Amino acid sequence: MSGSDTGETFRRAGNGRRRRRVVALALLGVVGVVVGAYGVRVWRYWDRHVSTDDAFVEAHISPVSARVRGTVVQVLARDNQEVPAGAPLVRLDPRDLEMKVHQARAALATAASHFRTAAAGVPVTDESTRSQVALAEATAAGAALGIDSVRRVIDERRSRLLARRAAVQATTADVAARQADFDRAGLDRGRMQELLDRGLVSRQEFDHADSAFKTAGAALEAARRRLDMARAEVAQAEAEVASQEVALAQAGRQREAAEAGLGDARSRRGEVTIRSAETASAQAKIAEARAALQEAELNLEYATILAPVAGRVTRRTVEVGQVVQPGQPLLAVVDAGHVWVIANYKETQLTHVRPGQRASISVDTHPGLVLRGRVDSIQSGTGSRFSILPPQNASGNFVKVVQRIPVKLVLEPGQNGHALLVPGMSVVPVIELR
Repeated sequence: MSGSDTGETFRRAGNGRRRRRVVALALLGVVGVVVGAYGVRVWRYWDRHVSTDDAFVEAHISPVSARVRGTVVQVLARDNQEVPAGAPLVRLDPRDLEMKVHQARAALATAASHFRTAAAGVPVTDESTRSQVALAEATAAGAALGIDSVRRVIDERRSRLLARRAAVQATTADVAARQADFDRAGLDRGRMQELLDRGLVSRQEFDHADSAFKTAGAALEAARRRLDMARAEVAQAEAEVASQEVALAQAGRQREAAEAGLGDARSRRGEVTIRSAETASAQAKIAEARAALQEAELNLEYATILAPVAGRVTRRTVEVGQVVQPGQPLLAVVDAGHVWVIANYKETQLTHVRPGQRASISVDTHPGLVLRGRVDSIQSGTGSRFSILPPQNASGNFVKVVQRIPVKLVLEPGQNGHALLVPGMSVVPVIELR
């Protein structure tokens, strides 16, 4: 090969390398432009969106537990079975509860009978005590009138006694005067007898003196009889006064007895209050017995355990023949028709997140399924703050860690994939900030 041919070959090879270099640079430039454009697009996208893979599906899980003690005789729900609200899930043996219902009804009937008896006794006691009080008041009033009457009679008898005593004094004075007249007449007769014996006076004058003596004696005897009669009347008046005083004492005792009877009768009026209180107590026992009956009937209803909400049965642990206690969990019902997403975003991602912003939710279990949602609310506290053992950052070895704050996302209604979600599924939500 000549030198010129060799030179031409070198030139051609150099031109080929330059063209390949230019092509490579052009391709590299195109790739750089494409990558730059894609990077700008990605940057702009994530500048308006925030995402996290720490997100899970949540739903209302209603635990179903026994409310009364009993033995399971029938389990009506299978695992993962769809049940409507109010559907019977478990039945307990109702015989013990039915017996308690019968006992409560009997107790209610007894309480009602006691109430009727107590209520009937109130008017009877009221009427009888009223009549007793009226009778006692009449007796006390009669005793008071009797005392007044006896006192008036005593006053009259005492006045009569004073008059009789005055008459005795007057009659005593009259007897003394008659006695003096009799003594004087006796002296005159004695002197006349001496003068008659001497013949100094006539027989007629002696007879006059003798007649005067006899007249004075008769007058003295009459005065003495009147005195005895007056004294007898005084004694009789004193006896009458004493009798009336005895009658007054008896009337006083009768009045005291009547007043005591009146006080007793009035105290018996308190029996009306006691009867009324017994009636109120019996009525309260009726209410208590009725409440016990309602409780027994309610417990009997609890023998059939119903689904609290519509959903899917899960976590069933109850079996036939098992003895369950109040509060013992038997199964759970998941309300799969109402689910939401709890997304744990970093605190640095929530600067522009607000309730109402739209979100798209990808489900790990179903690739390609994207659901629409929106921000419902942001929890007022980080997840670590509400943990069982919240961190204590007062120590000297503190290391700052970016905290996560739960954000609740709700799904838009009317989506086909809504029914595919169950609690606990992992999802990736993307919130559109602007």
